[in-house]
Amino acid sequence: MRSLALAGLFVLLALAGAAPAGAGTFVYVSNADDGDIGTYTLEPGGGLVPGPRVAAAKVVMPMAVSPDRRFLYAGVRSKPYAVHAYTIDHPEKLPPLIVDLIGKSIPGWTFQPVLRDGNPVAAKADMSLRLVARPTGDGKFQIAVRSAWFGGPGEGIKELKVYAPSYPRQALRGRVEGTVYLALRVDRAGKVADVTAEQVNLRVIAGDDEMKHWRAEFARATVAAARDWTFTPADASDSKLYRDVRIPVAYQLVNGPIAKKPVYGQWETYVPGPLEPVPWSGQDRMLTGGGDALPGDGVYGTPSLSLLTPLDHG
Repeated sequence: MRSLALAGLFVLLALAGAAPAGAGTFVYVSNADDGDIGTYTLEPGGGLVPGPRVAAAKVVMPMAVSPDRRFLYAGVRSKPYAVHAYTIDHPEKLPPLIVDLIGKSIPGWTFQPVLRDGNPVAAKADMSLRLVARPTGDGKFQIAVRSAWFGGPGEGIKELKVYAPSYPRQALRGRVEGTVYLALRVDRAGKVADVTAEQVNLRVIAGDDEMKHWRAEFARATVAAARDWTFTPADASDSKLYRDVRIPVAYQLVNGPIAKKPVYGQWETYVPGPLEPVPWSGQDRMLTGGGDALPGDGVYGTPSLSLLTPLDHG
């Protein structure tokens, strides 16, 4: 089934939640009894325009904005005591329905504890979400979080020699476009020990057999090229024999296979491919829906956070 994906939905997750805000003047009100935070836009004339209410926790009270105005910190005076940090990003570029969906969904997520010297510590990470809208008939859509990624490009590993694959000839003649999400296993010297196509999304609608053929063509060309790629060697402090890497490769007819950069808040039409097995990867990737939430071009190492809450995958 064809889906619409919201591109460029990036937030920064710190302990819990996300409530974007953007250019302009905004007002945030903690609702202790309801356990959420109200958001408002201050108009030039002094009026307040209500925005979405973002879930936090019972007895959420003191709040403070970071000096760079990127984060809103909200203290919770109920057990377990915590501070929830929410991003302040660009709601004006997103439909209000999407902002509301994120605000209601993310605070309920749980993660694998981040340990330091054997003790759990607070952690934060860049987060990218892929939201999909599936048609349900009568011009209506069902919107859900399909996949999530935690971490930015170049964390722990960078490319040394990564060149674009050749556009598959059959796909070029058929004017077929798509994106291949690669999973690689890189050894300590920076060479590719193993590689597989974790998922292939298409921007063409056809029969199941034909789309399976196009996915195989894109996967074959990308995997063949990736076997010769090289990356920065492992740091001496890293004792692991291999490093997990994810790289998205987009095939576009304008300039050949290039890494497509998403436009913030813009929907795109695509046909999602199945999530294929990655023999060396853990099953927790099934919870986050795979790698197609990667925010764009770049080399992505091990995710900064491991989500324990299963996504509905749209």
